Amino acid sequence: MTVTDTPTASESPAGRFPFPFPADEYRYSTNVEPADRTVDTAAGSWGAALVDVDRHYAAELAERADILADDPSRLAVLPHMAPAAWDAMLTLMRELAEVRPDVMTLARLDGDRWRWTNRLLGIDVEFDYGDPSTLPAEPLAFIGAQVQEDIALLDQRDDQLYVDAGLVTFGADWSFGFDVGMSFLEIHGPVPRVRREGVITRAHEFIKSLQPHRPYRRTNWSLTIGRRLDVSTERYPHWGPDRELVQTVDDETFGRLVHLRVEVQHLVRLPDSGAVMFLIRTYLMPLEELAAVEPWRTRTAAVLAELPEDMAEYKGIDKYKDRAARWLERHPADRPPGLPDWPTRPAEPDTGAASFLLVAIGHDRLVSHTAQTWLNAARVIAPTRMLVLDSLSDADDRTRLIDELTRTRTGVRIHVTGGQYDVLTALALARESGALAEELACFVTGLDDLPMYCAQCRATHRVVGAPGETVTCPGCRRRVEIHPHHAAVHGSFLASGAGGPVSTEAAS
Repeated sequence: MTVTDTPTASESPAGRFPFPFPADEYRYSTNVEPADRTVDTAAGSWGAALVDVDRHYAAELAERADILADDPSRLAVLPHMAPAAWDAMLTLMRELAEVRPDVMTLARLDGDRWRWTNRLLGIDVEFDYGDPSTLPAEPLAFIGAQVQEDIALLDQRDDQLYVDAGLVTFGADWSFGFDVGMSFLEIHGPVPRVRREGVITRAHEFIKSLQPHRPYRRTNWSLTIGRRLDVSTERYPHWGPDRELVQTVDDETFGRLVHLRVEVQHLVRLPDSGAVMFLIRTYLMPLEELAAVEPWRTRTAAVLAELPEDMAEYKGIDKYKDRAARWLERHPADRPPGLPDWPTRPAEPDTGAASFLLVAIGHDRLVSHTAQTWLNAARVIAPTRMLVLDSLSDADDRTRLIDELTRTRTGVRIHVTGGQYDVLTALALARESGALAEELACFVTGLDDLPMYCAQCRATHRVVGAPGETVTCPGCRRRVEIHPHHAAVHGSFLASGAGGPVSTEAAS
């Protein structure tokens, strides 16, 4: 996939985030509203169109392509749904052309002959509506590779709705491949409370009453560990253990890893086929970013604290939702700009790498889990070496890492996981050995300690502390303040004298 122009947004990431909570408690409801209006939030607005082309366009479409290549069952069109697939494709082309007229156009040439251009992806194709031989792929696959939304198509017959087609790569703990052909009521059978309280029946009746050109929308939400869009049932072995591991990390890492996951779901009666198109767009925001918007911080904390256990269990957040609520209650709003911006999930190994060096430092369970995930993916791409170390405070371990780095060659990708001190130190050593920024990837599992450069004794030390705190320098024994000023080239934070007497305790 070639992206010739990346969509950008001038506002902060929160500016277009669809915050889902109108009150301090949450219960299942149909919560549908007309989709012809923008929703204002404490940080910006959202909902101007049925589809949203944002700064994640290229990355999310690439992820979708990888998922489909690995699991073709994420795309299904039962034979009688072919007209609905064409209808959905043309409808989405119209929406895309309206949202991004600068790079996407749809023109009717003659009769059923159309021309579609998407300059973001280098696509320029003429096709005859209804003739699959004139498209490079099945209609739903073709348009699904150009929108960030998941797509489900519902057929209405015998007074029931059936999910008989779709392309779903970013499902939240459900299996599209299993659900294809099932009725709407059957699919939602496991959801607690909805039948007893009549929610699902009302939703079913409402969807059946939809009219063309009058779309509606609703939101749904959960929590996800890391920026992981695909948390489908099929991928549970990859993301399920995260629910246990996140309970073992420190508070700062917890706020970076736990994301509020929001789905904006659009319901559209397609004009030609009469099928219902169900669009699901997923947005993710880590708690540390969410906390920067004060009304969102307090509202989300209240919702999580009050959420009934059966609902929390169904959403898969029962083991850590109370900690998330407490984290939000006490988390400071602003993050100093001089701090490293750590990834919220381990990077996928580069498929173009010539080789890999994986470095796992420490005995944390999350370190082991991350390293094993990398190893499983990397060794099917290129020759892979794994280096397991205890600590880069240890001279022997540091020497082992330096020796491995000197063996690397052009095209290597170096992945490092461990606590903040070890990761920063390892990355600095890799840069010193000649590694380029694009050859490095990391995942930090804890922020308890860091490498501190003391301006008084002009040496770097491992200390337990955080920017803004005052500690005793292990070298000169002076009290120093750790500044929110990090230098990647040195792999350390700057610290300077904070006043007070020199400690007479022996250096540890």
